[in-house]
Amino acid sequence: MASKEIRYQTMMLLFAMVAVILIATTLLASGQQSSDVKIFIFALSVILVLMNVISFFLVWGSSSTMVDEVFVMTPSGMLLKHYTRRLRPDQDEDILAGMLTAVQNFVRDSFDTAGGRLSEIRFENYDIIISYTDNLVLAAVLTSKNPEKLREKLKVAACEIEEAYGTKLKDWKGDMSELKQIDSVMKRLIGRI
Repeated sequence: MASKEIRYQTMMLLFAMVAVILIATTLLASGQQSSDVKIFIFALSVILVLMNVISFFLVWGSSSTMVDEVFVMTPSGMLLKHYTRRLRPDQDEDILAGMLTAVQNFVRDSFDTAGGRLSEIRFENYDIIISYTDNLVLAAVLTSKNPEKLREKLKVAACEIEEAYGTKLKDWKGDMSELKQIDSVMKRLIGRI
């Protein structure tokens, strides 16, 4: 939430600075007799407005969340599906899914007495957001520091999959053809949100 607030504060500060400069240049131009000075002040105002518009799009564009990977797992940690925006054949998806399960179990066993669940892991430039249903765990790996946008979408996707496949997942025997329709739900989470 803090990075989102900083972006909006930056945008508002840019708008305020340009508004003050435009008002000052308008007052200066109205008191000038020379057309060269008026043209200079007008050109300066146009440049400032253009800089502000460009800055707005740069700041606004920096708020996108990139989903690099999504792991679809059972609550016990068995990997059902793995979606990636990048091809990384050198990584074993089962090891990563197992690591997420092990971390969650460690935190639950060591720290949590109220029965809660691990919902986020942060590591330098990565955020891992985790969403749960009765028969499903979705873990999304992000490379940006803006997980707020994804949290609700991940929960909605988990509930959608649970609703469609909850009974199959509960007694799943490993037949991947039973889970093909999950692909359409998960494609919405990969890439920009």
